[in-house]
Amino acid sequence: MNDAQKVVFLHGLGETRDVWNPVIKQLPQTECMSLDVLRMKPPLACWSLEDVCTRIADSLTEPVHLVGVSLGAVIALNIAVTHPDKVSSLFVSAPQAKLPKMLMSLQKTLMRVLPTKWVCPPQLSKPELLGVLDSLKDLDLTSQLPALSMPVTVVCGSKDKANLSAARKISRLIPTARLELIQGAGHQWHATHPQLFACYLTKHLATKPRQE
Repeated sequence: MNDAQKVVFLHGLGETRDVWNPVIKQLPQTECMSLDVLRMKPPLACWSLEDVCTRIADSLTEPVHLVGVSLGAVIALNIAVTHPDKVSSLFVSAPQAKLPKMLMSLQKTLMRVLPTKWVCPPQLSKPELLGVLDSLKDLDLTSQLPALSMPVTVVCGSKDKANLSAARKISRLIPTARLELIQGAGHQWHATHPQLFACYLTKHLATKPRQE
């Protein structure tokens, strides 16, 4: 790993950029930046994956290593597909390339019945979060993933049953990808095991691009 590496962290639905602070503390030699992906939209506009990805890509002055979990992983994959020149590598946890309808329905149901303080990050409402999910209903990156050529590590907690199948499929679709299953970890292992997450990320950052 060298001092020039720049890593951008993208959080999941219901989180804020602060969720990455414990992980970033484990990476003192790396230039890290975390983004609030749920707030990256024009004033009064609805959240859209395309707009958020374009805004992030446009803000990058050089290629970076993208790290994303859940929604953040979806954003990272989409940026790699649409702006590959801005991505040095991908480290994606619990990713989805095409959201299962049953999973979407379950997430919406939980958001509606659980207290707002449990599911919504500060300054965001349930309708806004539901709007984010609605914007992803037609997501399908499966035909585009085989074109990716940067180093990719796909990770998923062994207890994250909702995302294991997608993680395996995505790792098979991307020619340069490798799959890491984290034994005993759940969906939010970046928050519950930040030191372990940082160890796997450090291993990923040491990966050299494959020669053409």
